[in-house]
Amino acid sequence: MQIGAKGLGSLLALATLLCLLLTAGASAAPRAQKSSVTYASQTYRMTRPDQKQRFTVQCPGASVPLGGGMTTSPPPSPDGEGVYPHSYERLGQQHGWHVTAALIDPSPRSTTPRDVTLQVSCGSKRRLGHVTPPHRTVYVKPGQTKAAVATCPGRRRLFAGGFQRTDFITGGGVFVTESRAISARSWRVVGHAFGSFGGQMTAIAYCKHSSKPLLTEVSSSTLLSPGSLGTATTPACPGGKRLTSGGFSQLGTTSSYFTNGMFTDNGTWSASGINSISSNQLTAYGYCLRI
Repeated sequence: MQIGAKGLGSLLALATLLCLLLTAGASAAPRAQKSSVTYASQTYRMTRPDQKQRFTVQCPGASVPLGGGMTTSPPPSPDGEGVYPHSYERLGQQHGWHVTAALIDPSPRSTTPRDVTLQVSCGSKRRLGHVTPPHRTVYVKPGQTKAAVATCPGRRRLFAGGFQRTDFITGGGVFVTESRAISARSWRVVGHAFGSFGGQMTAIAYCKHSSKPLLTEVSSSTLLSPGSLGTATTPACPGGKRLTSGGFSQLGTTSSYFTNGMFTDNGTWSASGINSISSNQLTAYGYCLRI
């Protein structure tokens, strides 16, 4: 069968119309968006009592840090020998997470070496946008407990937080008893100084522009018995959100010491502490983002 020029033109026009309809249908179809959050880790080793060391872990590729954590192996022993953080902070320019850690040992003649693993959660720089990191610093004298609150300015909202500048070693100094979000815009850090000296303590809020709150909080608590290590692990984030940062609180007590705050393989956040005297409670806070 032969098709004339007029019939060929009609067929071409019909084909073009079908292509346009198919293209419009494809663009109108919903697309499932995959989360852009990834996680990275790096392990170091500490061997000497009262050794203080700066550790960092970087995000892969062009991604930027959202939050981070630290875990140690083996964990602190019943006498308190173990690794404890002096800082938990985001490195914006270096695209990573930083912890300065101290290896504390009340019996330094037989210090057990420990592995320290840093973790970082990473996301798209385009989605995160410009980050503002307000700091708030206080000085804590021996025997004092003080709070520092860092608050996001203007129309910015909190997406993570941290602390820095604490300095305790076996003989004394400042240690953190709480680091967590207390509102959609503020991060609070509480510290206590013991022994023969005090020092500075800084709360850090990490903020981005948003017209509404960014974080969804999940939490869980555990009881720390005297002379023992305890761990609280949060539930997973609700659907559509990813765990990107975490915090903890010892609810005002100064008899226990925070050691590990970490992302787990189950998408939860764990916080660990060791208690020295009476029983008290430790609460882990996980913070979830849709990003």
